[in-house]
Amino acid sequence: MVSRETLPAFEKTRVGQLASLMRSSTMSQTVHITAVVTVPAEHAVAAEVAFAACVVASRREEACRQYVVSKDVEKAGRFVANEIWASEAGFEAHLAAPHFKVLGDTLARCGAQAEIMKVQPLDEAADAA
Repeated sequence: MVSRETLPAFEKTRVGQLASLMRSSTMSQTVHITAVVTVPAEHAVAAEVAFAACVVASRREEACRQYVVSKDVEKAGRFVANEIWASEAGFEAHLAAPHFKVLGDTLARCGAQAEIMKVQPLDEAADAA
């Protein structure tokens, strides 16, 4: 877990957190990200629309291996993003992409909070053992 905080500038904060996570990886290693993003219920529809647009554009990126955003069906305004990137460089390019910046701006206006994690799937760890 990286952090949990109110995000007045969601994009800048997320990019900074994720950039620091990525420094510990090698450039050719697959990058797995899980993020839990929460907005007040009254902003849930705006956040969902912004996520949907970002998903479409992100899946077109060359380094994108998986980009899935799900909404919590029991708590309005909570979303979970699961991303897999071919490399750190590809992931960093995603963070600089215009569609990601639009998402960040929208989530900031919605008062988003985020918990962002760089994760390693247990099946990969087990396969390496």
